[in-house]
Amino acid sequence: MAVSHRLHTVELLRDPDAELVAACRNPDSDGFEQAFEVLFHRYRERVYAIAFRVVGDQSDALDIVQESFALLFRKLASFRGNSLFSTWLFRIVVNCSIDHRRRNRVGRMPILLGDHEDIAEVIDDALGPQDNALVHEVGDQVQAAISQLSAKLRAILALRYLEEMSYEELAATLELSMGTVKSRLARAHLALEHIVRSRFPQLAISKTLDAEDVTGGVASDALGGVG
Repeated sequence: MAVSHRLHTVELLRDPDAELVAACRNPDSDGFEQAFEVLFHRYRERVYAIAFRVVGDQSDALDIVQESFALLFRKLASFRGNSLFSTWLFRIVVNCSIDHRRRNRVGRMPILLGDHEDIAEVIDDALGPQDNALVHEVGDQVQAAISQLSAKLRAILALRYLEEMSYEELAATLELSMGTVKSRLARAHLALEHIVRSRFPQLAISKTLDAEDVTGGVASDALGGVG
């Protein structure tokens, strides 16, 4: 099948975490605690960065880090190694972040992107206290714009520009077809471009540039640092 072939293609290289994962499969083994601690320290900052860019709040992101590694602890014994450990971990983080955002979302405001767009999947206007504070800080308008995207679109932008994932890696991590990955990224770029033009015109995105080139650069700049 296409999905399994894609996963196999992405995961051909040997997993650099394979030995640590093997040591973590049995919680009763002597090397479990040390191996799990190494994995935690190896990935905690990247996990936090992804979580923060999806939920937009430092405290919530820290909660998601704890939730993600707790879930990892419970499920690690069942990890079959059909993908890279990092791919599997980032999938857990994205799912935890999206679920957290959904639980804490308080409202929406529609955005006109065309009749064919699923508005609920594109824009999330439930700005939290930290998001509102960011708007008033110099240089944080772009992050504030990204914070208005839906959790799914935030997640794919974070993985694309923070983790610098290829389309193939995105497809494997998010368990999506290549077509869906490209479509979701295009929607994220279009939505971000619309938000920036309509709500943050001071960022002055040129209309002559391709949406992905422009918003990709905007997203990359905004996602480059951890909150």
